[in-house]
Amino acid sequence: MSDRPTFYIVDGHALAYRQFFGLPLRQFSTSAGEPTNAVYGFTRSIMDIIQKARPQYLAVSFDMGLSGRDALLEAYKGTRAKMPAELVSQLDRINQVVQAFNIPVLALEGYEADDVIGTAAAQAEAAGVATHIITGDHDLLQLLTPYVTAQLPARNAPDVFYDEKRFREEYGVEPRQLVELKGLMGDSSDNIPGVKGIGEKGARQLIAAYGTLENLYDHLDEISGSLREKLEAGREIAFLSRALATIRRDVPITLDLRACLAHDFDRAVVENLFRELEFNSFRRRLHEEQMAASASGAPNPESSYTPPAPPDVETVIVRDPAALERLVSVLNGAQHIVWDVETTGTDQMSCDLVGIALAVDGRTGYYVPVGHRAQEALFTGTLAPGQLPLDQVITALRAPLASPAVAKIAHNAAFDLVVLRRYGLDVTPVAFDTMLAEYVRDPVSKFLGLKNFAANVLQPPVDMTEITDLIGKGKNQIGMDQVEIERAAPYAAADAAITYRAFEFLRDKLQPDPDLWRLFTELEMPLVPVLAAMEQTGVLLDTDHLARLSRSLEEDMRRLEQEVYSLSGGYGEFNINSPKQLNDVLFGKLGLSVAGLRKTAHGYTTDASTLEELRDRHAIIPPILEYRELAKLKGTYVDALPALINPRTGRVHTSYNQTGTATGRLSSSNPNLQNIPIRTEIGREVRRAFVAPPGSLLLSVDYSQIELRVLAHFSEDPTLLQAFRQGQDIHAATAAAVYGIPLDQVTYEQRSFAKRVNFGLIYGMGAYRLARDSDLSVGEARDFIEVYFGRMPRVRAYLENTKAQARRGPITTLFGRRREFPLLQRATESSSQPAVQAEERVAINMPIQGSAADIMKRAMIDLYRALGEQQLNARMILQVHDELVLEVPEAELTETSALTISVMENAYPLKAPLRANAQAGPNWRDMQPVGR
Repeated sequence: MSDRPTFYIVDGHALAYRQFFGLPLRQFSTSAGEPTNAVYGFTRSIMDIIQKARPQYLAVSFDMGLSGRDALLEAYKGTRAKMPAELVSQLDRINQVVQAFNIPVLALEGYEADDVIGTAAAQAEAAGVATHIITGDHDLLQLLTPYVTAQLPARNAPDVFYDEKRFREEYGVEPRQLVELKGLMGDSSDNIPGVKGIGEKGARQLIAAYGTLENLYDHLDEISGSLREKLEAGREIAFLSRALATIRRDVPITLDLRACLAHDFDRAVVENLFRELEFNSFRRRLHEEQMAASASGAPNPESSYTPPAPPDVETVIVRDPAALERLVSVLNGAQHIVWDVETTGTDQMSCDLVGIALAVDGRTGYYVPVGHRAQEALFTGTLAPGQLPLDQVITALRAPLASPAVAKIAHNAAFDLVVLRRYGLDVTPVAFDTMLAEYVRDPVSKFLGLKNFAANVLQPPVDMTEITDLIGKGKNQIGMDQVEIERAAPYAAADAAITYRAFEFLRDKLQPDPDLWRLFTELEMPLVPVLAAMEQTGVLLDTDHLARLSRSLEEDMRRLEQEVYSLSGGYGEFNINSPKQLNDVLFGKLGLSVAGLRKTAHGYTTDASTLEELRDRHAIIPPILEYRELAKLKGTYVDALPALINPRTGRVHTSYNQTGTATGRLSSSNPNLQNIPIRTEIGREVRRAFVAPPGSLLLSVDYSQIELRVLAHFSEDPTLLQAFRQGQDIHAATAAAVYGIPLDQVTYEQRSFAKRVNFGLIYGMGAYRLARDSDLSVGEARDFIEVYFGRMPRVRAYLENTKAQARRGPITTLFGRRREFPLLQRATESSSQPAVQAEERVAINMPIQGSAADIMKRAMIDLYRALGEQQLNARMILQVHDELVLEVPEAELTETSALTISVMENAYPLKAPLRANAQAGPNWRDMQPVGR
């Protein structure tokens, strides 16, 4: 680098691409699942520039067109795979990073970033300034001069720095001759053709000898044989390819170096963004730089960042009867009690209780050890000394923990509630769950875990890393029962005390907001004991049926394997589940087109959605898809479920997650019992395995078209409301309205099509999606949607108003659940349109699906209470979105089904009245309608 002042310019899209494919996606995502690998790599590069290079001038450039190259060659960049959705979703975050660091953007509508950078570098050089380019694109190396250098990130290695010397050593030509090479050898990544039959080695030899294409073709008579024939045939293509590869330096922009002076930035803005992205290492890096600057006496902008401090919690270990008595006295005098259990595992129905942590303020935590093993006798089950008998502890704690006068607090209360219920202690009332409170405050919060919340949201922040390290969690797989009491106690006590601090913090955030406080106290918190009861009850399985089904599926899979092998074009046997081998068969042996497919480490993607798009391309695709579906069901349910039966209860116990979705829908895990397909015969066979015990039946009650009823309620569309109020078939009524025919003349095909549109609108379906899922052209699909909205204009108005509201502020459900859409709120014309449209679809869906989920939660709470009040013995055992499944004594079926229907239909007074349908039978498949 010269001694001139230096202008650093970042090739935004190229760097983002390089980082996306250079950093593993699975290792870089937020706790809410937002992918961040490209953002992380991009941010790291920006911070390296700012903190290490400390440039005088800095800017970022983004692509905003093709600079007219598509006019030279229509197929220019035409073979590039569609940008992965996981990268599209990160581009707006990358723009946020640039804005947060107060970095100017150099870009011009219609032009590629390469040309803007080339022009800016030329103007900087003319102004006596050196340029350093940070990019992921080797094409920019043609810009190298004594005053222009470049830097490219390398996978799993330090960045590669290029100057003229290094370029000559690597390429054997001058930087300016890179375009001459491209003219001959082309560039497949940009669909630049080059001369057919000329590769990189041949191109280098020719340009090293002749310098330019003009000189090469002026001396073509010196070249003989097939090489001359190739060059002659490709003369026109060679010059066209060079033109396409040449970076312009005459873009109509003027570089304002004063505007590119490296600016200060607001650290609070950057830190808040890092907090959202969970880039805690970068937050520490900012803080360390700030501390270093302070120590050196350098001026330092103010920062809102307060580094987390250790918990500062007094730990009291309760080892003897006197200490237990003192603890009970403290609890009896408290207004709020935090409780937390330490266990041997994470399955609430199979783990053993190791200790109970309690707190009545944020300063002191009490730990009652009951199940720690003696270190010298881990395998004999001998308890470590200094612990009270479990039954004595449960008896002593029952009075304060079951007192209706004292509010109980926990973090992820359902887990702790189930564990203690198993030991005969029913904690009540469960008044505040800090994890649920944070979720209600921010449904896409990335800090639902207590440690993460304490370090990033709680004020003042608390760093629990050292406390966690005491027990070795995250470093080895030892159970808490194998941790010494003296090490476990500070960890458990801190959990309880910090939960109390989180309770005070979140209570003060939620209480002033009547809607959120009502949602939290009247819906989410009352649901906790309901879900705990369902988890503890579990479901009964017919394991003999699953064993027979497993054998049948094995035979079907072997048959499908042979069918796939016979259609492989002579490839022979291969592993159908291997992406690499499937690539070899589909795109190698059979020659299926890869146009538009995303590249992977194994070739091209062969996931289910891709194969569905290829279904009609070759006869081999349908049996592959069927084989995969059977393998998935066999592995996920048929073979897995029997292994999950709890030996103590003889049942399978799922876990319900209240914080798993941003809309408020419950999710199920370990195992997931909400994803068993019902539309396929094999899915129904899996449901057949869920059975009622002798003397009982399974009762299934589900809402009829609840999301469409919510849509009718919100939109107040008269066509939809009338159909629902009159009890009409809503899809037939919609078809009649759209086609302008009487209801009794609607055909099956017309009803099916209207049904697809009805449900598709809830998820923001457009004409392209409708055309893809039907036999219509895009134009026909667009016309149908126009007619649909013409017949039901208030539906369109509602959808458009929802998108507009999402750009202004939060979207809410009928129960006050709230969600912000920051991507839409900050969207501009230059924002990634696929990302914006995807976010609009989420915004449209949120109030509809969220309201339906809230109605179901209300119904579950009311039904749980009503069953108890009427002393019925039915028990809720499953919730699958719009469906509730109960285990009911046969003698109580009529009364229970009528009660359940009544409760569900009266959960909320929709303008399109709620309707619930009941079925009952010996298993979840074989059910018959039950009278109202």
